[in-house]
Amino acid sequence: MADNGFHDYKCPNCGAPLAFRGDLNKMACEYCDSQFDMSEFSQDTQVKEEVTDWQQTSTQQMDGAGMKEYVCNTCAAVLVADEKVGATECPYCGNPLVIKDSFEGINLPDGIIPFAVDKRSAQAALTNFYKGKKLIPDSFIDKNRIDNINGVYVPFWLFDCDTEGDCFYRATKERQYDKGDEVWKEIQDYAVTRSAKMRFEKVPADGSKEMKDAYMDSLEPYDYSKITDYNPAYMSGYVASKYDEDANAVKERVDGRIRNTAKQKIRETVKGYTSVNPTSENIHIRDGRVRYCMLPVWMLSTQWNGQVYSFAMNGQSGKVVGDLPIDQGKSTKLFLSRFVIIALIAAAILYFAMDGFGATTILGAIVVGLIGAFVALSSAKAAMVAAEKTQADRFLVNNSFGLTRQADKYTGTRHEFVRRRQTNK
Repeated sequence: MADNGFHDYKCPNCGAPLAFRGDLNKMACEYCDSQFDMSEFSQDTQVKEEVTDWQQTSTQQMDGAGMKEYVCNTCAAVLVADEKVGATECPYCGNPLVIKDSFEGINLPDGIIPFAVDKRSAQAALTNFYKGKKLIPDSFIDKNRIDNINGVYVPFWLFDCDTEGDCFYRATKERQYDKGDEVWKEIQDYAVTRSAKMRFEKVPADGSKEMKDAYMDSLEPYDYSKITDYNPAYMSGYVASKYDEDANAVKERVDGRIRNTAKQKIRETVKGYTSVNPTSENIHIRDGRVRYCMLPVWMLSTQWNGQVYSFAMNGQSGKVVGDLPIDQGKSTKLFLSRFVIIALIAAAILYFAMDGFGATTILGAIVVGLIGAFVALSSAKAAMVAAEKTQADRFLVNNSFGLTRQADKYTGTRHEFVRRRQTNK
Protein backbone atom coordinates (compact mmCIF):
# COMPACT_ATOMS: atom_id res chain seq x y z
CA MET A 1 0.00 0.00 0.00
CA ALA A 2 1.53 3.30 -1.08
CA ASP A 3 2.06 5.93 1.58
CA ASN A 4 -0.19 8.99 1.71
CA GLY A 5 -2.24 8.00 -1.33
CA PHE A 6 -5.76 7.09 -2.32
CA HIS A 7 -6.40 3.36 -2.54
CA ASP A 8 -9.08 1.02 -3.77
CA TYR A 9 -10.12 -0.83 -0.61
CA LYS A 10 -11.58 -4.32 -1.07
CA CYS A 11 -13.66 -6.35 1.36
CA PRO A 12 -11.53 -9.26 2.70
CA ASN A 13 -14.68 -11.40 2.86
CA CYS A 14 -16.24 -10.96 -0.58
CA GLY A 15 -13.82 -8.80 -2.58
CA ALA A 16 -16.36 -5.99 -3.16
CA PRO A 17 -15.36 -2.33 -2.70
CA LEU A 18 -15.34 -0.86 0.81
CA ALA A 19 -16.56 2.64 1.61
CA PHE A 20 -16.27 4.72 4.75
CA ARG A 21 -19.52 4.95 6.77
CA GLY A 22 -19.57 8.09 8.88
CA ASP A 23 -22.54 6.92 10.98
CA LEU A 24 -20.54 3.85 12.01
CA ASN A 25 -17.05 5.37 11.84
CA LYS A 26 -16.03 2.18 10.06
CA MET A 27 -15.28 0.87 6.60
CA ALA A 28 -18.29 -1.07 5.37
CA CYS A 29 -19.12 -3.43 2.51
CA GLU A 30 -22.44 -2.77 0.82
CA TYR A 31 -22.61 -6.32 -0.51
CA CYS A 32 -21.97 -8.60 2.48
CA ASP A 33 -22.50 -6.00 5.27
CA SER A 34 -19.05 -6.62 6.75
CA GLN A 35 -17.60 -3.82 8.87
CA PHE A 36 -13.99 -3.03 9.70
CA ASP A 37 -12.39 -0.65 12.23
CA MET A 38 -10.46 2.28 10.84
CA SER A 39 -7.39 1.12 12.74
CA GLU A 40 -7.03 -1.68 10.20
CA PHE A 41 -6.35 0.97 7.54
CA SER A 42 -4.15 3.29 9.58
CA GLN A 43 -0.89 4.59 8.23
CA ASP A 44 2.04 6.60 9.48
CA THR A 45 1.20 10.29 9.40
CA GLN A 46 3.68 13.07 8.93
CA VAL A 47 4.00 15.88 11.45
CA LYS A 48 4.04 19.22 9.63
CA GLU A 49 5.33 22.37 11.26
CA GLU A 50 2.81 25.19 11.52
CA VAL A 51 3.85 28.44 9.92
CA THR A 52 3.29 31.87 11.40
CA ASP A 53 2.12 35.08 9.70
CA TRP A 54 -0.50 33.30 7.63
CA GLN A 55 2.12 31.58 5.49
CA GLN A 56 1.10 28.51 3.55
CA THR A 57 3.10 25.38 4.31
CA SER A 58 4.80 23.33 1.64
CA THR A 59 3.07 19.98 1.54
CA GLN A 60 3.59 16.57 0.07
CA GLN A 61 1.10 15.29 -2.45
CA MET A 62 -1.10 12.25 -2.24
CA ASP A 63 -0.30 9.33 -4.46
CA GLY A 64 -2.85 8.98 -7.27
CA ALA A 65 -2.90 5.19 -7.47
CA GLY A 66 -6.38 3.93 -8.30
CA MET A 67 -7.78 7.46 -8.68
CA LYS A 68 -9.62 9.41 -11.36
CA GLU A 69 -9.53 13.15 -11.86
CA TYR A 70 -12.68 14.90 -13.04
CA VAL A 71 -13.00 18.37 -14.53
CA CYS A 72 -16.19 20.35 -15.02
CA ASN A 73 -16.21 22.12 -18.39
CA THR A 74 -18.77 24.62 -17.08
CA CYS A 75 -17.43 25.89 -13.73
CA ALA A 76 -13.85 24.47 -14.02
CA ALA A 77 -14.09 22.58 -10.71
CA VAL A 78 -11.47 19.84 -10.34
CA LEU A 79 -12.44 16.78 -8.31
CA VAL A 80 -10.64 13.58 -7.41
CA ALA A 81 -12.19 10.25 -6.45
CA ASP A 82 -11.34 6.60 -6.35
CA GLU A 83 -12.35 4.54 -9.37
CA LYS A 84 -15.46 3.00 -7.85
CA VAL A 85 -17.23 6.33 -7.20
CA GLY A 86 -18.14 6.79 -10.86
CA ALA A 87 -18.93 10.50 -10.46
CA THR A 88 -20.52 11.92 -13.60
CA GLU A 89 -22.09 15.17 -12.35
CA CYS A 90 -20.49 18.28 -10.87
CA PRO A 91 -21.64 18.85 -7.28
CA TYR A 92 -21.09 22.60 -7.71
CA CYS A 93 -23.15 23.34 -10.82
CA GLY A 94 -24.84 20.06 -11.78
CA ASN A 95 -23.26 19.77 -15.22
CA PRO A 96 -21.53 16.63 -16.53
CA LEU A 97 -17.93 15.94 -15.52
CA VAL A 98 -15.19 14.92 -17.92
CA ILE A 99 -12.58 12.35 -16.88
CA LYS A 100 -9.00 13.50 -17.39
CA ASP A 101 -6.28 11.12 -18.50
CA SER A 102 -3.87 12.01 -15.71
CA PHE A 103 -4.07 12.58 -11.99
CA GLU A 104 -1.98 15.53 -10.75
CA GLY A 105 -2.36 14.99 -7.01
CA ILE A 106 -3.83 16.80 -4.01
CA ASN A 107 -1.71 18.24 -1.24
CA LEU A 108 -1.71 16.14 1.89
CA PRO A 109 -3.96 17.82 4.52
CA ASP A 110 -3.00 18.41 8.14
CA GLY A 111 -6.25 16.79 9.21
CA ILE A 112 -9.68 15.63 8.13
CA ILE A 113 -13.17 15.47 9.64
CA PRO A 114 -14.82 12.25 8.41
CA PHE A 115 -18.42 12.16 7.20
CA ALA A 116 -20.81 11.44 10.08
CA VAL A 117 -24.05 11.74 8.05
CA ASP A 118 -24.75 9.08 5.43
CA LYS A 119 -26.31 9.69 2.02
CA ARG A 120 -29.79 8.52 2.98
CA SER A 121 -29.90 10.86 5.98
CA ALA A 122 -28.61 13.71 3.80
CA GLN A 123 -31.40 13.16 1.27
CA ALA A 124 -34.01 13.13 4.04
CA ALA A 125 -32.62 16.33 5.56
CA LEU A 126 -32.74 18.08 2.18
CA THR A 127 -36.37 17.04 1.73
CA ASN A 128 -37.20 18.54 5.14
CA PHE A 129 -35.29 21.68 4.19
CA TYR A 130 -37.65 22.17 1.24
CA LYS A 131 -40.76 21.60 3.35
CA GLY A 132 -39.99 24.49 5.68
CA LYS A 133 -39.93 27.11 2.92
CA LYS A 134 -43.25 28.82 2.13
CA LEU A 135 -42.24 30.48 -1.14
CA ILE A 136 -40.61 27.60 -3.02
CA PRO A 137 -42.32 26.64 -6.33
CA ASP A 138 -44.02 23.24 -6.22
CA SER A 139 -42.57 22.32 -9.62
CA PHE A 140 -39.05 22.88 -8.31
CA ILE A 141 -39.53 20.27 -5.58
CA ASP A 142 -41.14 17.81 -8.01
CA LYS A 143 -38.27 18.04 -10.52
CA ASN A 144 -35.39 18.11 -8.05
CA ARG A 145 -33.11 15.06 -8.20
CA ILE A 146 -32.19 14.49 -4.59
CA ASP A 147 -30.74 11.09 -5.48
CA ASN A 148 -27.83 12.91 -7.21
CA ILE A 149 -26.45 14.33 -3.97
CA ASN A 150 -22.64 13.97 -3.69
CA GLY A 151 -20.36 13.69 -0.69
CA VAL A 152 -17.42 16.11 -1.14
CA TYR A 153 -14.39 16.71 1.04
CA VAL A 154 -13.99 20.49 0.72
CA PRO A 155 -10.54 22.04 1.30
CA PHE A 156 -10.46 24.49 4.21
CA TRP A 157 -7.84 26.74 5.74
CA LEU A 158 -8.10 27.06 9.54
CA PHE A 159 -6.48 30.15 11.06
CA ASP A 160 -5.20 30.56 14.64
CA CYS A 161 -3.87 33.85 16.00
CA ASP A 162 -3.36 36.12 18.98
CA THR A 163 -5.04 39.50 18.57
CA GLU A 164 -4.39 42.85 20.24
CA GLY A 165 -6.57 45.92 19.90
CA ASP A 166 -6.23 49.61 20.78
CA CYS A 167 -9.51 51.49 20.40
CA PHE A 168 -10.36 55.12 21.09
CA TYR A 169 -13.86 56.55 21.44
CA ARG A 170 -15.63 59.84 21.95
CA ALA A 171 -18.38 59.26 24.51
CA THR A 172 -21.04 61.43 26.11
CA LYS A 173 -23.25 61.43 29.18
CA GLU A 174 -26.42 63.47 28.66
CA ARG A 175 -29.26 64.75 30.79
CA GLN A 176 -32.11 67.16 30.16
CA TYR A 177 -33.14 69.97 32.50
CA ASP A 178 -35.62 72.83 32.57
CA LYS A 179 -34.54 76.45 32.23
CA GLY A 180 -37.57 78.66 32.56
CA ASP A 181 -40.00 77.62 29.82
CA GLU A 182 -37.21 75.91 27.87
CA VAL A 183 -35.76 72.41 27.87
CA TRP A 184 -31.97 72.19 27.66
CA LYS A 185 -29.51 69.31 27.41
CA GLU A 186 -26.27 68.99 29.36
CA ILE A 187 -23.61 66.99 27.53
CA GLN A 188 -20.49 65.77 29.29
CA ASP A 189 -17.73 64.72 26.87
CA TYR A 190 -15.24 61.91 27.55
CA ALA A 191 -12.21 60.53 25.75
CA VAL A 192 -12.35 56.77 26.24
CA THR A 193 -9.50 54.33 25.63
CA ARG A 194 -9.64 50.55 25.66
CA SER A 195 -6.87 48.06 24.87
CA ALA A 196 -7.40 44.33 24.96
CA LYS A 197 -5.95 41.01 23.90
CA MET A 198 -7.70 37.81 22.85
CA ARG A 199 -7.12 34.60 20.91
CA PHE A 200 -8.92 33.07 17.95
CA GLU A 201 -8.61 29.45 16.87
CA LYS A 202 -9.67 27.61 13.73
CA VAL A 203 -11.33 30.50 11.92
CA PRO A 204 -12.32 28.77 8.66
CA ALA A 205 -12.15 29.80 5.01
CA ASP A 206 -12.74 27.36 2.17
CA GLY A 207 -10.09 27.03 -0.50
CA SER A 208 -12.44 26.44 -3.43
CA LYS A 209 -13.40 29.22 -5.86
CA GLU A 210 -16.41 27.21 -6.99
CA MET A 211 -17.85 26.99 -3.47
CA LYS A 212 -19.90 30.01 -2.39
CA ASP A 213 -18.46 31.59 0.74
CA ALA A 214 -21.97 32.23 2.05
CA TYR A 215 -22.72 28.49 1.88
CA MET A 216 -19.64 27.48 3.80
CA ASP A 217 -20.14 30.23 6.39
CA SER A 218 -23.75 29.19 6.90
CA LEU A 219 -22.71 25.56 7.48
CA GLU A 220 -20.74 26.56 10.58
CA PRO A 221 -19.95 25.29 13.08
CA TYR A 222 -17.98 22.09 12.66
CA ASP A 223 -16.87 20.23 15.78
CA TYR A 224 -13.11 20.64 15.34
CA SER A 225 -12.43 18.28 18.24
CA LYS A 226 -13.27 15.54 15.73
CA ILE A 227 -10.39 16.44 13.41
CA THR A 228 -8.27 13.36 12.93
CA ASP A 229 -5.05 12.56 11.11
CA TYR A 230 -5.45 12.09 7.40
CA ASN A 231 -6.18 8.49 6.44
CA PRO A 232 -6.90 7.67 2.77
CA ALA A 233 -9.57 5.19 3.88
CA TYR A 234 -11.83 8.11 4.86
CA MET A 235 -11.92 9.12 1.19
CA SER A 236 -13.37 5.83 0.03
CA GLY A 237 -16.78 6.39 -1.55
CA TYR A 238 -16.47 10.21 -1.71
CA VAL A 239 -14.92 12.86 -3.94
CA ALA A 240 -12.36 15.46 -2.90
CA SER A 241 -12.13 18.99 -4.24
CA LYS A 242 -8.65 20.28 -5.10
CA TYR A 243 -8.08 23.70 -3.57
CA ASP A 244 -7.50 26.52 -6.03
CA GLU A 245 -7.15 29.27 -3.40
CA ASP A 246 -4.23 29.04 -1.00
CA ALA A 247 -4.12 30.54 2.50
CA ASN A 248 -2.83 33.89 1.23
CA ALA A 249 -5.76 34.17 -1.17
CA VAL A 250 -8.39 33.89 1.59
CA LYS A 251 -6.62 35.54 4.52
CA GLU A 252 -8.12 38.98 3.84
CA ARG A 253 -11.63 37.65 4.47
CA VAL A 254 -10.46 35.86 7.62
CA ASP A 255 -8.66 38.98 8.83
CA GLY A 256 -11.86 40.95 8.32
CA ARG A 257 -13.93 38.57 10.43
CA ILE A 258 -11.34 38.57 13.22
CA ARG A 259 -11.01 42.35 13.25
CA ASN A 260 -14.79 42.88 13.27
CA THR A 261 -15.20 40.62 16.27
CA ALA A 262 -12.25 42.16 18.10
CA LYS A 263 -13.73 45.64 17.63
CA GLN A 264 -17.13 44.45 18.81
CA LYS A 265 -15.76 42.76 21.95
CA ILE A 266 -13.71 45.81 22.90
CA ARG A 267 -16.66 48.14 22.25
CA GLU A 268 -18.82 46.06 24.62
CA THR A 269 -16.55 47.05 27.52
CA VAL A 270 -17.48 50.76 27.14
CA LYS A 271 -20.57 51.12 29.33
CA GLY A 272 -22.52 53.80 31.13
CA TYR A 273 -22.57 56.38 28.35
CA THR A 274 -25.42 57.90 26.36
CA SER A 275 -23.46 57.76 23.10
CA VAL A 276 -20.19 56.15 22.04
CA ASN A 277 -18.48 56.82 18.71
CA PRO A 278 -15.14 55.30 17.66
CA THR A 279 -12.42 57.73 16.59
CA SER A 280 -9.71 55.11 15.99
CA GLU A 281 -9.72 51.29 16.09
CA ASN A 282 -6.39 49.53 15.59
CA ILE A 283 -6.44 45.72 15.57
CA HIS A 284 -3.17 43.79 15.35
CA ILE A 285 -3.02 40.10 14.45
CA ARG A 286 0.02 38.32 15.93
CA ASP A 287 1.60 34.86 15.64
CA GLY A 288 -0.75 33.67 12.92
CA ARG A 289 -0.82 29.97 12.13
CA VAL A 290 -2.72 28.23 9.38
CA ARG A 291 -3.60 24.60 8.79
CA TYR A 292 -5.05 22.83 5.77
CA CYS A 293 -7.93 20.45 6.49
CA MET A 294 -10.64 18.63 4.58
CA LEU A 295 -14.21 19.02 5.87
CA PRO A 296 -17.22 16.91 4.81
CA VAL A 297 -20.02 18.51 2.76
CA TRP A 298 -22.96 16.92 0.95
CA MET A 299 -23.58 18.86 -2.28
CA LEU A 300 -26.46 19.01 -4.72
CA SER A 301 -26.78 21.30 -7.73
CA THR A 302 -29.89 21.28 -9.86
CA GLN A 303 -31.06 23.34 -12.83
CA TRP A 304 -34.55 24.82 -12.90
CA ASN A 305 -35.97 27.37 -15.36
CA GLY A 306 -32.51 27.95 -16.83
CA GLN A 307 -30.80 28.71 -13.53
CA VAL A 308 -28.54 26.62 -11.29
CA TYR A 309 -29.52 26.20 -7.64
CA SER A 310 -27.04 24.64 -5.23
CA PHE A 311 -27.44 23.21 -1.76
CA ALA A 312 -24.87 22.23 0.82
CA MET A 313 -25.11 20.16 3.96
CA ASN A 314 -22.65 19.93 6.84
CA GLY A 315 -21.55 16.30 6.58
CA GLN A 316 -20.90 16.21 10.32
CA SER A 317 -23.91 17.99 11.87
CA GLY A 318 -26.55 17.66 9.13
CA LYS A 319 -27.20 21.43 8.82
CA VAL A 320 -28.52 22.35 5.35
CA VAL A 321 -28.19 25.68 3.49
CA GLY A 322 -28.97 26.80 -0.04
CA ASP A 323 -30.51 29.46 -2.25
CA LEU A 324 -34.01 28.59 -3.39
CA PRO A 325 -36.18 29.99 -6.19
CA ILE A 326 -39.11 32.17 -5.13
CA ASP A 327 -42.62 31.68 -6.50
CA GLN A 328 -44.01 35.17 -7.17
CA GLY A 329 -47.58 33.90 -6.91
CA LYS A 330 -46.89 32.49 -3.44
CA SER A 331 -45.15 35.73 -2.46
CA THR A 332 -48.20 37.78 -3.40
CA LYS A 333 -50.55 35.36 -1.65
CA LEU A 334 -48.44 35.42 1.54
CA PHE A 335 -48.29 39.23 1.53
CA LEU A 336 -52.04 39.68 1.02
CA SER A 337 -53.05 37.03 3.54
CA ARG A 338 -50.77 38.47 6.24
CA PHE A 339 -51.98 41.99 5.43
CA VAL A 340 -55.65 41.06 5.82
CA ILE A 341 -55.12 39.11 9.06
CA ILE A 342 -52.91 41.73 10.71
CA ALA A 343 -55.05 44.66 9.53
CA LEU A 344 -58.22 43.06 10.93
CA ILE A 345 -56.57 42.41 14.29
CA ALA A 346 -55.25 45.97 14.38
CA ALA A 347 -58.69 47.36 13.44
CA ALA A 348 -60.34 45.42 16.25
CA ILE A 349 -57.81 46.70 18.80
CA LEU A 350 -58.12 50.30 17.57
CA TYR A 351 -61.92 50.07 17.53
CA PHE A 352 -62.05 49.39 21.25
CA ALA A 353 -59.21 51.79 22.03
CA MET A 354 -60.81 54.70 20.13
CA ASP A 355 -64.50 53.90 20.80
CA GLY A 356 -65.54 53.19 17.24
CA PHE A 357 -64.47 53.34 13.63
CA GLY A 358 -63.17 56.46 11.99
CA ALA A 359 -60.64 57.58 9.44
CA THR A 360 -57.84 57.33 12.00
CA THR A 361 -58.83 53.76 12.94
CA ILE A 362 -58.97 52.59 9.32
CA LEU A 363 -55.71 54.31 8.35
CA GLY A 364 -53.94 52.93 11.42
CA ALA A 365 -55.13 49.37 10.66
CA ILE A 366 -53.93 49.67 7.06
CA VAL A 367 -50.49 50.95 8.11
CA VAL A 368 -50.06 48.20 10.73
CA GLY A 369 -51.22 45.59 8.21
CA LEU A 370 -48.74 46.75 5.56
CA ILE A 371 -45.85 46.78 8.02
CA GLY A 372 -46.72 43.31 9.31
CA ALA A 373 -47.08 41.91 5.79
CA PHE A 374 -43.71 43.34 4.69
CA VAL A 375 -42.03 41.85 7.78
CA ALA A 376 -43.59 38.43 7.15
CA LEU A 377 -42.59 38.43 3.48
CA SER A 378 -39.04 39.63 4.22
CA SER A 379 -38.64 36.90 6.84
CA ALA A 380 -39.85 34.23 4.42
CA LYS A 381 -37.44 35.43 1.70
CA ALA A 382 -34.51 35.56 4.13
CA ALA A 383 -35.07 31.86 4.88
CA MET A 384 -34.52 31.11 1.17
CA VAL A 385 -30.89 32.30 0.97
CA ALA A 386 -27.55 31.65 2.66
CA ALA A 387 -25.71 34.50 4.40
CA GLU A 388 -21.98 35.23 4.41
CA LYS A 389 -20.50 35.72 7.87
CA THR A 390 -18.66 38.89 8.85
CA GLN A 391 -17.85 37.94 12.45
CA ALA A 392 -15.60 35.33 14.06
CA ASP A 393 -17.10 35.37 17.55
CA ARG A 394 -17.74 31.63 17.68
CA PHE A 395 -13.97 31.07 17.21
CA LEU A 396 -12.93 33.34 20.07
CA VAL A 397 -11.22 31.13 22.66
CA ASN A 398 -13.11 31.03 25.96
CA ASN A 399 -11.63 33.25 28.68
CA SER A 400 -8.93 34.55 26.31
CA PHE A 401 -10.35 38.11 26.22
CA GLY A 402 -8.77 40.52 28.67
CA LEU A 403 -8.43 44.29 28.98
CA THR A 404 -4.86 45.55 29.15
CA ARG A 405 -5.70 49.25 29.35
CA GLN A 406 -8.80 51.16 30.40
CA ALA A 407 -9.06 54.96 30.62
CA ASP A 408 -12.08 57.31 30.72
CA LYS A 409 -11.05 60.99 30.67
CA TYR A 410 -13.54 63.79 31.19
CA THR A 411 -12.90 66.56 28.63
CA GLY A 412 -15.64 69.14 29.21
CA THR A 413 -19.34 70.01 29.40
CA ARG A 414 -21.61 71.54 26.76
CA HIS A 415 -25.19 72.82 26.90
CA GLU A 416 -27.64 72.66 24.00
CA PHE A 417 -31.16 74.01 23.60
CA VAL A 418 -33.74 71.27 22.96
CA ARG A 419 -37.22 72.86 22.82
CA ARG A 420 -39.67 75.14 24.52
CA ARG A 421 -42.01 73.56 27.04
CA GLN A 422 -45.71 73.67 26.35
CA THR A 423 -47.59 75.55 29.03
CA ASN A 424 -51.29 75.09 29.81
CA LYS A 425 -53.16 78.35 29.95
